[in-house]
Amino acid sequence: MKKMNRLFFAILSCSIFLASCSDDNSVDEGDVSLGQYEDGVFVLNEGNSNPTSASISFISNSGVLENDVFSNVNPVQVSTGSYLQSMFFDESKAFIISGQANKITIVDRYTFKFIAKVDANFTNPRYGAVVNGKAYVTNAGADWNSASDDFLTVINLSDYSTSKIAIGNWCEKIIEEDGKIYIMNGYYDSGSAISVFNPNTNAIEKVIELGFLPTSFEEENNILYVVGPGKLAKINLSTNTLATSVNLPAGAKNLDIDNNKIYFTVANAVYEMPTNATTAPTAPIFSYQSNSEFGAMYGFAVKDDKIYIADAGDFASNSKVYIYSLNGSLLKTVLTGVGPNGFYFN
Repeated sequence: MKKMNRLFFAILSCSIFLASCSDDNSVDEGDVSLGQYEDGVFVLNEGNSNPTSASISFISNSGVLENDVFSNVNPVQVSTGSYLQSMFFDESKAFIISGQANKITIVDRYTFKFIAKVDANFTNPRYGAVVNGKAYVTNAGADWNSASDDFLTVINLSDYSTSKIAIGNWCEKIIEEDGKIYIMNGYYDSGSAISVFNPNTNAIEKVIELGFLPTSFEEENNILYVVGPGKLAKINLSTNTLATSVNLPAGAKNLDIDNNKIYFTVANAVYEMPTNATTAPTAPIFSYQSNSEFGAMYGFAVKDDKIYIADAGDFASNSKVYIYSLNGSLLKTVLTGVGPNGFYFN
């Protein structure tokens, strides 16, 4: 799950100046609202082969649910397309990736008003990140079983023109840190590395071999934590070298970090450990029940002392999001759209 930036702003001479960013917004009394979606979490509902089945839900910090946000705000716009893969952000915009439509829909991240669509130079787009006025989007290519046709799409955010950069390795999840882009080279049981991409040279400057299939990663305090089946690797981003690794239970998949704690999942269970731990926990915080054959723990995030779990159900009907406390107490169950697969915090 992806980290986002916090905007601190003040009213000066009737203008709003954006100063810095982090995971969420702090709105002080007297500040001007950026929009009705500035405080809460978006839930991306993947949908299925029906182009109208995908949607985006929003859960406010006060717990109010709104389903189908994009259509509510933009009733005359063409839909985002189905098989929604992921979302990513810059300071003011949200980028919604549709793998089926091979396009990105761009909206204001706080009002969700439509800005533009980009549909050139994509083949099965997956994840994205923004650095220096450009968006970089991973593509799986036409052959899901081969890494040879995977590539990056580069979007110039000044005019939304696009170009392609061949990578020659599996292109999956992607994050930006200190001007570099880190690409997870692995999905569908293939791949075993992290690539370091330099946007200044448009080239891979290093490939960090892991020795296992990466399924999720997260940066915290200049350390990149990478989880995969039975393993957690820690990469020092100052040197881009593998610092250490910890054995995890087999089947470890999702990963998130909050307040110097690592949270990961195995099947339907959630585990927690300190970021400096050298051994894995032997028992989970909690487990939840799911009847979904493929959609159990389909989305996962930890934020502000809450654990978010998305269960995709049958991928044909509206599905459930569960919100837990850090000790595993169920706080809320929310009915969202079809196949929720990720959480994105404003």
